[in-house]
Order: sequence, then C-alpha cells, then structure tokens
Amino acid sequence: MQIPIWGAKQARSSISIHYKWSDWTKFRVEPAEDDISNSSDQIPIWGAKRARNSTSIQTDWRDWANLGDGPAGLIAERLLANDVADYICFRAVCRPWRLCCTDPRTHCILERRFHPLHWIMLRETGGSPRCRFMNMSTGCSRYVHLPELCGHDVFGPTTEGLLVLLDRTTWVVRLLNPLTRQAVDLPPATALMSKSDLKEASCRRDLLQVSGAGLADDYIFAVHFRWIKTLAVVRPGDVNWTVVARGRWLLPALSFAGRFYCATTEAVMVVETNADQPPRLVIAANLTRPFATIMMDTVHIVDNGGELILVDRQCNGNDNRKYKVYRVDFESKKMVPIHGLGGRAVFIGIERALSVSPLVFPSISEDAIYLGFDGQTTGKLDNSPIHLLYGIAEPRQFEDNIDDSTLYEPLGVDSYLSWCVTGYRDTLRDIV
Repeated sequence: MQIPIWGAKQARSSISIHYKWSDWTKFRVEPAEDDISNSSDQIPIWGAKRARNSTSIQTDWRDWANLGDGPAGLIAERLLANDVADYICFRAVCRPWRLCCTDPRTHCILERRFHPLHWIMLRETGGSPRCRFMNMSTGCSRYVHLPELCGHDVFGPTTEGLLVLLDRTTWVVRLLNPLTRQAVDLPPATALMSKSDLKEASCRRDLLQVSGAGLADDYIFAVHFRWIKTLAVVRPGDVNWTVVARGRWLLPALSFAGRFYCATTEAVMVVETNADQPPRLVIAANLTRPFATIMMDTVHIVDNGGELILVDRQCNGNDNRKYKVYRVDFESKKMVPIHGLGGRAVFIGIERALSVSPLVFPSISEDAIYLGFDGQTTGKLDNSPIHLLYGIAEPRQFEDNIDDSTLYEPLGVDSYLSWCVTGYRDTLRDIV
C-alpha cells in the first residue's frame, strides 16, 4: 500500500476524495527525535511511525518546514490568488510557513485579496454558531465556528463574501470576514434613524433590515437599509455615516466590480465616489419600463459570471408570469435584451440574487431562473425553475406555508440556494 506524501501527485481514480476544513492543520512538520536527528536521510511522513533504529537509512528526506521565504512565499501567493480558504489552511500548517505569509488581520477588512469571494453561508435550522459555507466556484462546503455571530442579527453575505452583523443591544453595525475571522465596527445604525424610526425599532426588530451591502470603492463600504429607505456609505474607522440617498425606494442593491449598484423605479443607479464631491447616485442604465412598487412586479440585478444583468419579473395580476432578461450596457446606459443566461442559472429573491454554473452543480438546469422563498414569490402562480429558452416553468416543491420546517426535509442544492436569496425577514435567526 502506498503512503500518500504531501506534495506528491495523486493517482487518477474514479473515486473523488473530499477533505475536511481541518485536513491541512493535521499536517505538522516536526524535528526528528534526538536518536535519529543526525540522519539527514530521514523522511518524517505524516501518520507514519518513526523508526527506533538509529542505523535505519531513508534517502528522500525533505525539510518541509524550512522551505524558505522564496518557495513558501510563492506557494502562498498562488494559493491566495485561487482561494483565501486554501491560503488560511497553508498558514495553519506550521510556524515557519506562517511567518512566510502575510497575516490577513493586519490589513484593512476591505482589502480585496483576503475576501472569500466565492463563499456563501447556507441557511440551516438551529441557532448554533457552527455555520456551513459553500464555494460557488467549486461546490465544496466547510463548517466554520463563528462565536462572533452571538447576540447579532446576521445579514449577507455580500458580493465580497463579508457578513454584515447588527448588534441587538447597541445597534452597532459590524463587518466580519467569516474565514479570516477579522471584524471591524462601523458606526451605530441609530445615527441614520429618525425619532419615529427609533420608537418603531423598539418593537419591530426587522426595521433595520439590510437589503444590500458591499464595496462602493476600494475602501468605502455601502449599506442599504430598506425599511428606513436609507443608503449610506462609510470608511472603516469613520465615526459617522455619509448618507447617499434617503426617502427613495431602492431595490435591490449589490456590489459589482468594486462599485455599488441599486435599482429605482426607473433606472439602475451606481454610487459615484469622487475625491472632490460627496458620494451620490448617478444613472448607470435606464429601465425599459417604469417599475411600480405597488404592483407585484419585481426587478433583480445579478452578477452573472462577470456580467451585470437585470431580471424583469412581470405579474400584472394575470394567471401567468413573464420573465425578461437584460444586460446592463454601461456605455450606452441602456438595457440590452438577452435570451438566455449564457448557460448559467440565476437564483432571485426580492432583495438578493446570485448566479451559479451548472458545471459546478449538475443538478441545476442551465439558462434557468430559480425563485427564493420570499412572500412575494411563493404564490401558487410562481413556479420554479423557469426555463428561459423553452418558455416553460416547473411546479415548485414548496408552495404554501414556507417556514423553517422545510429545512428538516431532504433538500437539493437548488433549495439551499433558494433559501440563500430569501430576504432577511424570512431568514432571521437567533444565535445564542
């Protein structure tokens, strides 16, 4: 039987092997014991027993701990470019490797290199701080223990993979990188609330619902509070929020390519940040038709594999639903109709949306729209998924009484992702 040595190529096999989060940390590079330390040919193989005979000779010994700043640093850079989770695991192997890598917590939390861009937190039952995260580009999942969530309402994740937390006692807004465990406090949300808002918030917990958050610039973070109709930005370390828009109905909102976008009743808007002017909303592209908030129609902006698109869901009180998809053309500031999703699938909720590849999740249909479990998308007429190229929709697995009880049943990845885009009011949970 062959002993798998770290760093060696694995034999091709039809059996896929999945490693847990802690597999890297199990590997330890230790100095040889005194009775064999003088032998330069000893191989310390993880999991193998050390030879007790000082005369034993092994010829392929490698001093993995002392790779040096050059090789270890190069490996760390390549891991970081691929996935910050692999980079964190590499740093956890041993102290010499850790010294060759930059500690993410010494940088600003908005430093993009250390953002878990492809990771989302799945919604599951229970109030445990042990949370499961899924990588949208690989399909792998990992559990992360996050005691930082205790005592907070949890929103997100953002496009950058950061979580937005709201302290239930102080109303302080916090940003948390769930993989590096780095956190930073933002100003209290009470600074954005009127006296009537504060009075209502004392008996209505979801008043400060975050319906969109993300980068508006390299080091400017934007947060949209839906129910108090306020969009504000802040830099880490600021003592006050800067209000960008107040009293306007903005829905939805997300970060795309390092800028913050939201939709009004007439256009897709972007937060403009210039050094000589205060942050403000400007038109990125006009909608093809006005959107009325009193109707059941909804619009959804999505990062569809590096392309910003808009899904127009038309209800009109009829017995069917119509879905039209547009690409946001930033040069002409217009919506360009498209007939599919480029082979991808889009999950939309009233406030959130995400795009995934069926190549990663084969059970998901390509060029299809899946609905979340928001109150406005769980009616008997709202079938899901909707196959855009064929103009047909499948009956939903759950139609009525959508609540946490459905999470106890066997779920496919499509159901988990539908829960991820479901709005805060439908996913709020207590973590004690």
